[in-house]
Amino acid sequence: MSGIGGAGDGRGVAGWGGTVDQTQSIDAGAVAGLSMLGVMLTMAVYFELRDGRIPNWLCLAGMAAGLLIGGLPGGITLRSSLVGLLIGFGFLFVFYMFGGVGGGDVKLMGATGALLGSDLIQPALFFMAVIGAIMALIALVWSGKVRAGLEGVAYRLYLRKERGAMPAASQSPPVTVPYGVAIAAGSLAALCLRGI
Repeated sequence: MSGIGGAGDGRGVAGWGGTVDQTQSIDAGAVAGLSMLGVMLTMAVYFELRDGRIPNWLCLAGMAAGLLIGGLPGGITLRSSLVGLLIGFGFLFVFYMFGGVGGGDVKLMGATGALLGSDLIQPALFFMAVIGAIMALIALVWSGKVRAGLEGVAYRLYLRKERGAMPAASQSPPVTVPYGVAIAAGSLAALCLRGI
């Protein structure tokens, strides 16, 4: 395989000052997508650990970048990026509706899906769920609120329909988990699984 300015093997295209092997340009989308994903997830973890929230501008920039990068050669397709965005956003939106995650986590997972694409978002969601559950259990044990946490989940899922609002006496400040960390770790695990 030749590099820039080499003779090539018939797959080259005319470039600045010589022939450019198309396999080099094929990697442009993948490199751009992985770079953006790494920067976005690093910043999201930083902001969530520092401020307790993930900024909207960061998530929206990740979504836009994923969709734009979907048009570059070598990376994921625009269709795959859009489907990944919808799967990531939709999956966590269900948990958001039950109070399990914050809105920033939902948007971050959508942006992650846009950058990973439809093939990698599925294993990333699996690993994120496992890592997030482990983090939540550790946080509940650490805070001494395992029973209260399990009662809160049961109430949200089953008893709310039967009994209405949760009684004030049984409400306590919730144990929070920085789910952006689980999203980043799950995405990294999915990339490692694929050997990327």
